[in-house]
Amino acid sequence: MIAAGSAERTAPGFVLVAFDGAHCDRIRKSLGCRIPFSGLLRFLVPGDEAVRAVYHRDLRDRAEAERLEGLLRHLERKGFEVHGAGPDDMGNGPRERYGTNLVELAVAVLGFADEARRVVLVGGDRKLVPLAQALRERGTHLTVATALSVSEVIRASPELLDEADEVVDFTAHVLAAADGEKRND
Repeated sequence: MIAAGSAERTAPGFVLVAFDGAHCDRIRKSLGCRIPFSGLLRFLVPGDEAVRAVYHRDLRDRAEAERLEGLLRHLERKGFEVHGAGPDDMGNGPRERYGTNLVELAVAVLGFADEARRVVLVGGDRKLVPLAQALRERGTHLTVATALSVSEVIRASPELLDEADEVVDFTAHVLAAADGEKRND
């Protein structure tokens, strides 16, 4: 398992922000800039609400694990909980690309949902529709956050967006942060 961060447990009524790391990686590549996760978290949950941020990512091989090691450590230092399988956890045999991570993300979100005041899902895969439906059945408010300006194959599926109580497009926020970084260089 990827080591979990040392984020404090928050009191009931927190906002759960669950990041699908594979979705974020595809958005990053499509937009051509890094995603400022701490700033994005503040954008998605402004003010002083209690937040629990969980980042899910499965790492298919050692090369990917090495490529993402710095990001995952950075997220843990910033208080994000990092979950998912590492290369040593995968065993032998084929592994579905992107699928296992989504199952783990859905199980974790449902596990936290009873304590959360609302859930913000930074993801977009159609496979997350049953999660959205389960949250609706529990009466949990769901916000789906994604970049809507990216190509259709990357952006959140229309089926998932239809299940959300609210949709937040963070494209402008990410691009503005990237532009600010360039000007500060």
